[in-house]
Amino acid sequence: MLEDYLKINNTRLCYSVKGEGEPLVLVHGGPFCDHRIWDYQIDSLASMYKVICFDKRGHGKSDLPIDAFSHLEDFKSLMDALELRKITIIGSSAGGALAIDFALQYPEMVKDLVLVCPALNGYPYPPNFISEMVNIYITGQSEGPEAAIQKFISNPFYEYFFPSPHRADARAKVMEIVKESTNIFRWNPMWETELKPSSYERLGEIQIPVLIISADNDSEIVLKIGEYIHEKIKHSKEVMMKDCGHFPFLEKPEEFNQIILES
Repeated sequence: MLEDYLKINNTRLCYSVKGEGEPLVLVHGGPFCDHRIWDYQIDSLASMYKVICFDKRGHGKSDLPIDAFSHLEDFKSLMDALELRKITIIGSSAGGALAIDFALQYPEMVKDLVLVCPALNGYPYPPNFISEMVNIYITGQSEGPEAAIQKFISNPFYEYFFPSPHRADARAKVMEIVKESTNIFRWNPMWETELKPSSYERLGEIQIPVLIISADNDSEIVLKIGEYIHEKIKHSKEVMMKDCGHFPFLEKPEEFNQIILES
């Protein structure tokens, strides 16, 4: 799939488009991710949709932040530049949190949401969840990105992030992307501005259909977030993919793609 670049909001975002039909936007998580996480979805979903992928600012091939910015406004500007409306958004992890923010801020632009093992901005994460990531960022600043990445890979706390060894291709895919994700240590995460009030407080405002795809081997915290979203959004349903971790669309791509094409 051909990649292109678009200059918006004083930055350059890498994106790609494939297929015809209604627009479907795939939003990767972060940190340690970029648009390649969706490689097993694009061809299948492009048989029915116009599929748009992009690297968020500071990830993959998009430019690094140099001061305060908003992933939300970058996303909006990209959709405006591509003249897209009534989009379906599939968001993984932190990409799910961004999809929720977008649906709250620009409800007229969104047809429906698919949230895959989503994060949620404003959610009261337990202290250890925050401290583990802070420690990795501190390592990145003091010892360099490679040391931080190795710390992330070897930390048992993040075991849920990596597909099971018996799914060697999926595990290798995640490992490759993680090992190349040095950009996230080259900018200050405090520069990212977030939606206020947070999505955690506003989920009940969402009136469009929402599909939550969870995975039984995911982090307990992520599973609880999926349940909370399902509880708070009226037109939502939850599907549990079995024997999968944080990226079920990599571990069981055919099953995942079928869920999307039939939903």
